[in-house]
Amino acid sequence: MRLPTVERELTIALLRRFFRTSLLVGRMPSILGREVFAARTRAAAPHAFENDVVFVCDVERCLRALESTDQRLLAFCIFEDRSEWEAARVFRAEHSDTSRRLGYVLDLLYETFCRLGLLRPLPPEEDEPRRTKS
Repeated sequence: MRLPTVERELTIALLRRFFRTSLLVGRMPSILGREVFAARTRAAAPHAFENDVVFVCDVERCLRALESTDQRLLAFCIFEDRSEWEAARVFRAEHSDTSRRLGYVLDLLYETFCRLGLLRPLPPEEDEPRRTKS
């Protein structure tokens, strides 16, 4: 995953937002364990906290649908901000396999997030530029 696509970057950004939001809500993401921290809420309208809780629950449901090895790989590389090289060493796998698997999981999550409305799908790119009439 040397050159992540825009879709993968959006998925990573959403996962990092999920991680921060889940900690603010007072809940450790399920793929990292179930420790509960004291919730810290911002001075915002009450509906903002409820929206955060719904967002966290939606993303957790998507993450629970992944295989446990994929969950561990996401937690290690995205939430713990470790490199793919470190993940390959820890999981005793080839770097190319780890990179390919991480890319596959991010693509799968992107599709799932788009289907649920958590992300908006990007419009398809046109191969040829539009020609203007002379």
